[in-house]
Amino acid sequence: MRIRRIILPVLGLVLLSGVLVAQSMTVPANLQAAIFKKMLGFDKTLQSRGPIEVVVVYGDVAAKDEIVAAFKGVGVSASSVRADQISNGIGNASVLYVAPGAIPPKQFCANSGVLSLSGVASFVEKGQVSIGLGVEGGKPKILIHTGQLKAEGHDIASDILNMAKLIQ
Repeated sequence: MRIRRIILPVLGLVLLSGVLVAQSMTVPANLQAAIFKKMLGFDKTLQSRGPIEVVVVYGDVAAKDEIVAAFKGVGVSASSVRADQISNGIGNASVLYVAPGAIPPKQFCANSGVLSLSGVASFVEKGQVSIGLGVEGGKPKILIHTGQLKAEGHDIASDILNMAKLIQ
């Protein structure tokens, strides 16, 4: 009984720390914003919708502030919404950035035709987000989950697809 009282809390902390590490951003927010801004110009679907507006879905307030500031720093309109408030809508936003600590609203993006982005590579690898950034060989690498991209109704130019790591 005594061992159980010690092991269970320790096991919980270990599992929680694994989740937090798995959701870390490997590419700095300012570099992410610059890369994503450039990439969004190659989304044929977004080109017909007018100005791009990004909404940052967050669970962690510190990450949200950093990411919103990074997008604004490269001239992209950005705002934020808490993950549990996403059902209230995202206004005219055409892009949803999923920050660390948030649960990706995969079905929301697919149903509303909103492109999902993240700096958390595991979100893309699991098919929860369409486009993300990871690191390969010490450099940022574009990751695209083709199934989620299609579900969201977006079409990326072949120039980007050829540079990206495609995940099915």
